[in-house]
Amino acid sequence: MSLSSPAPTPASILVVDDDRRVVELLTIALGAYGYRVLQAADGDEALRVASREHPDLVVLDVRLPRKSGYEVCERLRHDPDDPHVPIIMVSAAAETESRLQGLARGADDYLAKPFSPKELIARIRRLLARAAESRDARRRGSEAERELQGAREEARRSQAEYRGEQRLRELGRGFAWSFRSLLDVDALAARLLLEAQSQLGLGMAALLRAETTGEPLGVTAARGELPERIGGIGIRPGGELATLLAGLGRPVRLRELERFAELSGELAPFVAHGFKVLVPLRGPDGLEGVLAAGERTDGRDLAREDLELLAVLGESAALALREAGHCRAQAEGILEALAPVAARSLTPADRAAADEAALWCREAASKVLPSRERRLLAGAVRLASWACVPEGRGALERAAEADASGWCREVLRMLDFGRVAGSEGEEPAQRRRAVGLLHAALAYAEARGRGLDPGRAAGAARASAAALLDAPAREALAAPPPAL
Repeated sequence: MSLSSPAPTPASILVVDDDRRVVELLTIALGAYGYRVLQAADGDEALRVASREHPDLVVLDVRLPRKSGYEVCERLRHDPDDPHVPIIMVSAAAETESRLQGLARGADDYLAKPFSPKELIARIRRLLARAAESRDARRRGSEAERELQGAREEARRSQAEYRGEQRLRELGRGFAWSFRSLLDVDALAARLLLEAQSQLGLGMAALLRAETTGEPLGVTAARGELPERIGGIGIRPGGELATLLAGLGRPVRLRELERFAELSGELAPFVAHGFKVLVPLRGPDGLEGVLAAGERTDGRDLAREDLELLAVLGESAALALREAGHCRAQAEGILEALAPVAARSLTPADRAAADEAALWCREAASKVLPSRERRLLAGAVRLASWACVPEGRGALERAAEADASGWCREVLRMLDFGRVAGSEGEEPAQRRRAVGLLHAALAYAEARGRGLDPGRAAGAARASAAALLDAPAREALAAPPPAL
């Protein structure tokens, strides 16, 4: 006799709409795909059904009797039992403002009527899969938290631990005030590493961040170790290590993570370079970064109170990095908006030459520059010609004055072939390389404007920038300019 495993329970979908025809249509469509459909015709009923049935996902119309879809969405997001239930808002209004208001209230997705049931099914599947991954991350984080909690409880009973907690609170307030005033991501990273090193006597510390969404977390700043040497360390977004760190939300020793076989590949570079602890910088939207800490200079192992100090430091830094990241994104948006204005100032022939130069420069930069320098260089190339005229220069200087993140000023410095803000002595190698590529791009555009063919223009550009190009940059520019 064989025992068959029970069939999996179908996911339940709560459909909320005051139009009976819409509810019936979605009930048939969702039922055909095996989902169990719950129904509600107004906002109050939706909240009652959600509280009683705990649906796996909610399809919520914006315009509802009694309570609007926005109000229902906000109430569901504050439900202590299940604040993470996926919500798809539906509205006949396709305006951007309506979409933004829904997302601001906590909706995970937004559909404008009329929509295809197939598109709704695809989005439901995606959100249910993402919700399952989030539940698993929280579960694993809770498991890891429980394992660490037992060891912490005994220390908390002592008077010494109490005094330590008082000190941590005071330090946390100090960190928060110190970081809050910094909206330049690079200045904030430098302050974070300085605090970590000075407070704990670390031999080295590094900050891993993703310069753009979806990129791996890579080393963006380091103290006590050359960034070039540890630049190969990274954490995959959505990978096992990132998921565990985001779920745990606290500093963790690498030796405690080594028992997870699935993490061995990502942990190996950290262990090889002497790092001992990883500190997740977890913000409201997930990981803002990871602080990697080495051993103490006095040779002592990082104690429990050291890890708790790192936790306070990480919590303060995560929120500050989130705000600084938003400021930088706004600055990049301003430069993106100025790029078409700059392009209109050129003749069609010069614009075509500039586009060729930008493409050639971008291909070369992708081989020899990290993400941050590539983005700065791309902005500088697009705005280079415009920055030479008073109108363009004035617009860029006004943008730099209003930009608290420092990004616009960095682009201007690159255009002026200036030094990095706050740097002393020789300019960093990556910036010198970026400036060399910028010189080559401008020389290429100028040569094409004089009528030289792409091959001869590239040769002239390489010769013009030769003194500024190191061997990797020269090799990257050896390839012929790509055709537009």
